[in-house]
Order: sequence, then C-alpha cells, then structure tokens
Amino acid sequence: MANYRSISLLMVFSKVLEKATHSRLSQHLHMNNTLVREQYSFRKGILTEDAAFRLTDSALKSINQKMHGGGIFCDIAKPFDHATHAILLVKLHFYGIWGGWRLVQVLFSLQTESWSEKT
Repeated sequence: MANYRSISLLMVFSKVLEKATHSRLSQHLHMNNTLVREQYSFRKGILTEDAAFRLTDSALKSINQKMHGGGIFCDIAKPFDHATHAILLVKLHFYGIWGGWRLVQVLFSLQTESWSEKT
C-alpha cells in the first residue's frame, strides 16, 4: 500500500464534457450566425494566420495608395480568468444559451480543476 496512487477519472470526464460543450456551443453560434467575420480563433477552417494575412494585406494596400494608416493593438491577459460568473451568465443568456447557474458552476469548476492539475 506504500506505492498506492489513486486513479482520477475527473480529468477524463472533464475533457469529454469540454469537447461536448465546445461542439454544441460552436454549432449554436454557427447556426445563429453569432460570430462576426473578424473572429478568427476557435473556428473550424479559419486560422489566426488568416487574421495576420488580412492585416498585412490591408496595410500594404493603404501604403500602395499613399494613404495614412494606424493601428491599436491590445493584449487582453486572461479574460476568461477575470470574468465573474454573473457577467458570464449574462453573456450566455444574451447569445441564447440557457442553463442557469449550475452550468456556469460546473464549467468553472472543471476549468479550475483542469488548470490546477496541470500546474
């Protein structure tokens, strides 16, 4: 019994739940045409490299037409970590996703447990 290590199935369960939630949420957002055209990450078939190409292409076109250009670049650090449950719930309702506090609590607890196991 000195070498006994418990086997945690929580990580497996959380990954299955995460994939199912991602699949259903992506389908809901796609079917309701919720995401804007400029949303490049977390979408099937659209890469963040496409955003870099579009930015570069726009800048080069402006330079070729002798136009002035500017840019504002913001690095938003860990937005999901700083979102309160109440704000997240309001956003979910706004986009037509219902489930109440229990859904938010489960998602946050699984995400927190997943991160604590990795660190």
